[in-house]
Amino acid sequence: MKNQVENQQELEADDELPNMSRRSFFKRTAAAGGAAILGGGAVLGASKASLQGSLNTPGIIVDENFKAKDQRDVMLCHATSYHLSQVRNPERGEQYARLHKKDFNFNRALQTFENRDHFDNNKPGYGQADRAIGHAAWYPLVVAKSRAAAFTQPNTPMHSWSQADVHEEQFDWGSGKRAADMIRSTGRLFGAVRVGIAKFDKRFVYDPLYDVVEERTLSWEKDFPFKPKSVIVIATPMDYDNVATAPSWTAEGATGNGYSDMSKIACQIAKFIRGCGYNAVGAGNDLASSVAYAIQAGLGEGGRNGSVIVPGMGPRVRLCKVFTNIDFDDAYDQPRTWGITEFCKSCKKCADACPSGAISQDDDTSFAPTYEFSDEPDYTWNNHIGIKKFYSDAKKCFNFWMDNDTSCLNCVASCTFNEPDFWHHWMIMAVNPYMPKFVHSLMAEGHPAFGYGGQSRNPIPAKVEKFWVSGEDMRTNTSMKNNIGTAG
Repeated sequence: MKNQVENQQELEADDELPNMSRRSFFKRTAAAGGAAILGGGAVLGASKASLQGSLNTPGIIVDENFKAKDQRDVMLCHATSYHLSQVRNPERGEQYARLHKKDFNFNRALQTFENRDHFDNNKPGYGQADRAIGHAAWYPLVVAKSRAAAFTQPNTPMHSWSQADVHEEQFDWGSGKRAADMIRSTGRLFGAVRVGIAKFDKRFVYDPLYDVVEERTLSWEKDFPFKPKSVIVIATPMDYDNVATAPSWTAEGATGNGYSDMSKIACQIAKFIRGCGYNAVGAGNDLASSVAYAIQAGLGEGGRNGSVIVPGMGPRVRLCKVFTNIDFDDAYDQPRTWGITEFCKSCKKCADACPSGAISQDDDTSFAPTYEFSDEPDYTWNNHIGIKKFYSDAKKCFNFWMDNDTSCLNCVASCTFNEPDFWHHWMIMAVNPYMPKFVHSLMAEGHPAFGYGGQSRNPIPAKVEKFWVSGEDMRTNTSMKNNIGTAG
């Protein structure tokens, strides 16, 4: 009887995650390593502290010429706007087409994006259901007439600039920390896995702002309804198994649902703050760089793929923001390091997995792009030059989206930090800052060997099928396997 139980447990484990024999071996190895780590009190203390991240970091490094980014130069804003793409700056599309030897126009390509009725039910990841799940994931934003927020449109119905409902009486938080704790608790209730708070920094907002619907520039001083003091940054998770189906149409389910969730949460937190008598405006991809503010708010570090890598989640999050006039006094979060950006210097898995070749293969960060054609006049118009980071060519990424007829999450799925929420992954996160560079390379190479990442530039049919059966045990969900990676 004991053998039958053990066999059944092994079968259930095999259903939960692939390559469990290797993972079981890894867990035993990790357990032995964990016992050694936990054996010494000093090392235990260091491990616990490292999970919180170190404040010994300069955070975002900029050069002397750095300035706020014009929203009209944001890739999605430029492509969405007819005026910007085809009237004001048509040479950008012409130059891209000439250098890459193809017929291409940013705005025209976007007009039919994800609306072409050409699914193939015999091709895993590109069938009718795969298309339908993406459309369903975005549907709350469509109903709310706010999907344009994903393309940097400010002042949508969900992220309205109206402050008409600010309560006339201001709630007394008691302290900046109490205000921060209450807002984080509110965010957790509404579905956030991380909430950080940064001071308003004009360097990282879009200035001027641009309304892609009415085709007009907007000013922080003349148009925005109040003077912000703080920016609340919220991370909402994406489903691990769905992300793993990238770059198929199936993965658009995680993307669209992430955007729907982040708009909902930002809208709700902003409403809560206004109900407490303070100004607040929610934002998705609009108003400012979510990545820069997430780093400033201590949520994670900048990765090779241009995303924020959040401990315990990796880049498998969507970021939204709330701008408010609350002053949190001495309770603001600070930039932190977990050795993630340093790790990215050795790990190039996202760059290898990128179908468009848009992600940098450089060995170190830089203040300006180094990718193909970056020495061509005006080719780097979409990059926020002057920040020390890895620079990607978002134009090539966008081009792949158009060809693939959906967005892409390969760089997220392949990331070494994109793992289910298991204790041994947290242990590795804890010791990562103490590991030398050559160990980082070994960790990155070993990651797919234990069944994680291993992303191809084309969808892997087995991962598509795995997602479509991932809801099998949801009626009872005794293993909680459908919550892996999302509980935080």
